[in-house]
Amino acid sequence: MKIGRKRKGKAEIPTSSMSDIAFLLIIFFMATTKFDVKEGIRIVLPQAAAESTQQAQTLTLTEKEMTRLQITADGMIVVNTEAPRSYESGELDALIQQKQKLNPEMIFKVITDREAKYNDMIRVVDRLKAAKIEKISLSTN
Repeated sequence: MKIGRKRKGKAEIPTSSMSDIAFLLIIFFMATTKFDVKEGIRIVLPQAAAESTQQAQTLTLTEKEMTRLQITADGMIVVNTEAPRSYESGELDALIQQKQKLNPEMIFKVITDREAKYNDMIRVVDRLKAAKIEKISLSTN
């Protein structure tokens, strides 16, 4: 008479409730996660003038009243009509102070190329803010 051996069953982990646990964990983390909110640059914009007043106030500014800082796509800076070149932070500070000494009411117009890096524009605006310049105009090409 042949005696048969009992076969042991394979050990299995029940997976029927795994999906329920996974969904509960996802819902828990979605409900309790706090996302960082990035703040932009704080700029106080002037009030919009009435349309009739705007047309009557067409104004042309000379180089003594306004300094144009144009940022090119490759990060170079064109000051008024000079050739484009790269400015270090110290050189940019010296330029801003020189222009401000010429005219304390100087308006700085920062024109940024659409292809320029955001960081280049921020660097120029930060240097203007560090020099306590309040008359800044921002635009893009």
